[in-house]
Amino acid sequence: MRYVLAFIAAAVIGAALNPAAAQRVQRIAAIVNDDVVSVYDLETRMQLVIASSGLRPNPELRQRLARQVLRGLIDERLRMQEAKRRNISVTKSNMDRAIRMLEDQNNVPKGGLEQFLARNDIPRETMMNQIRAQIAWSKLLNRQLRPRITIGDDEVDETLARIKERQGETEYHISEILLTIDRPEQEAEIRRTAQRLVEGLRGGGNFSGMARQFSQAASASVGGDLGWIPEAALGDELRKAIDELREGEVAGPIPTPGGLQVIRLNGKRRAHAASPGDVEISLRQLMLPLSREPSQAEVEHQTALARTLSESLDGCQDIARAAEELNVPGSPDLGKLRLRDLSTPIRAAVSDLPVGKASAPVRTVTGVAVMMVCDRTEPKTALPKRKEIEDRLLETRLGMMERRYMRDLRNAAVVDLRI
Repeated sequence: MRYVLAFIAAAVIGAALNPAAAQRVQRIAAIVNDDVVSVYDLETRMQLVIASSGLRPNPELRQRLARQVLRGLIDERLRMQEAKRRNISVTKSNMDRAIRMLEDQNNVPKGGLEQFLARNDIPRETMMNQIRAQIAWSKLLNRQLRPRITIGDDEVDETLARIKERQGETEYHISEILLTIDRPEQEAEIRRTAQRLVEGLRGGGNFSGMARQFSQAASASVGGDLGWIPEAALGDELRKAIDELREGEVAGPIPTPGGLQVIRLNGKRRAHAASPGDVEISLRQLMLPLSREPSQAEVEHQTALARTLSESLDGCQDIARAAEELNVPGSPDLGKLRLRDLSTPIRAAVSDLPVGKASAPVRTVTGVAVMMVCDRTEPKTALPKRKEIEDRLLETRLGMMERRYMRDLRNAAVVDLRI
């Protein structure tokens, strides 16, 4: 991008970003290929960014984020110019559908977006301009880039084979904010912006909102959500950062090809492994009852008897015979149950219990029980379907092509910064 820098002065930015002043004076913030971005555009977009990101508004915050928000507005103008050049249009039905989707994603009722804008004193057109640009760009990518991508069966087969090899390995659910760096001289400024975003997130900012407003990755449209990523697919810097995070924490800025990342760890699991709670067992129990308010002596007596029985029982037939001989109430056969449906103490006692072996005594509300697993059925592992793999590969490739497209637009543009 060829910048013609008129002047840069923090004091001027601070004064220009005063909301009242923005209403009165239509000063120019930047000219993008003869398309004007006014100070008013910048100020109202700043209001939208701060409100949707959950940040606390103050003059210092506005001044710190001004340059990155302006960069986003410049990119938006470039996208709209390219969409117009390619005869891309955005219809009212496109806009209505996008607004409904945005309300659904944020769990607000119909019309809630309008209330949000009014509550935060944000002009409606500010958000409409942003949504319109996102729709136009998405249409452009689908028309110009997506048809160039072909995902072959061999690629899907190879990916599926790798997934099977990594079954049981650790994978992480991650969200990202990507700030791209087109030229080396931009790095210091963009790193400072990334650090400010991290500070805002750690101070209670909304990650999804920030991703939608700041991230330049394809994942921005879904709040930065990257889904589940296997540990082996992480770069060294990202793996190191994640190792130090607990669920819900953020880290960054982290170097990545083409820019800097801010990440949040949403969860951790074993790759494509079935949930332990879905294990189904055939369960029997021998319940030694206790009175409603048992004495300590009664509890100790029944627990000792349960321990003796546990050591002597051998197989599910034994537990049925013992229940009959002791004339304990209730049927010993509890049928087939999933581990997730059992109470915590019983689940802990039987989760790793071998079939046909009696458990240690388990104290329950009504008595002291000896449990026995008579059969165990492991759930099937949930491997992704081929279409899911194909879609993921396509989106990854589209994201790479999109970043190159934007880099080319920036490099070809004439941008005159006025603040």
